[in-house]
Amino acid sequence: MGRFDNQIVIVTGAARGIGAAVAARFAAEGAAVVVADVNEETATRTASSLVAAGGKAVAIPVDMGDVASVRTMVVAAVEWGAGRLDVLVNNAGIALTQSILDATETDWDRQVDINLKGLYFALQAAARVMVSAGQGKIVNISSTSGFVSSSTPEAIYDLTKGGVRQLTVSAAVELGPLGVNVNAVAPGTVATELTRSVLDTQPKWERAQARIPCGRLGEPADIAAAVTFLASSDAEYIHGHTLVVDGGWLAI
Repeated sequence: MGRFDNQIVIVTGAARGIGAAVAARFAAEGAAVVVADVNEETATRTASSLVAAGGKAVAIPVDMGDVASVRTMVVAAVEWGAGRLDVLVNNAGIALTQSILDATETDWDRQVDINLKGLYFALQAAARVMVSAGQGKIVNISSTSGFVSSSTPEAIYDLTKGGVRQLTVSAAVELGPLGVNVNAVAPGTVATELTRSVLDTQPKWERAQARIPCGRLGEPADIAAAVTFLASSDAEYIHGHTLVVDGGWLAI
């Protein structure tokens, strides 16, 4: 028996990186997983790999920068789950490295639309289903950049992750009495393609690793473990919390 047997779980940005690891962890623990991603081809491969490993999964395309697409994704997921939705993991996001002096309105719109607006409306659509059922878990992915500045110039990204952290608090207060837990995970530096695109030189990579007290960058599996904990029955009394998973980086 798995912790998530017979549960329907949506993971956004699940085609690769942290999202793929989260989806795999839920599938391994019995959940039926919606692999939601803007890249339908990659999402399909990820879902197929979960099925091949003995899990249950389906790929559903979504553009997190388009609210209509976000709402359509949730509707499709609920239909696939025969009217049920137990967990939403709001993982999809992007990061663009730019100085405050150089960032454009287009840079702003792209990051805010995906990292904050799309996340908000995914939470809203999922919460409506969950409130009707009287239960549900929502786990948002924030970042240590929601607490302090990124080590590279990413002010727009930082503010979106700070916004995710505050949304988690506000949503938890409103939705908790209605049976829905809302929490967040704040990863530190995790070895993903997104991280490699930001830490794009060896000195940047080594500098990031040297600051982490446990001596290594995080792995997607480290984040998946935290997400599944917050989505499990073990976290029933946890509401509005952002769980930092950073190897001790913020402790310095």
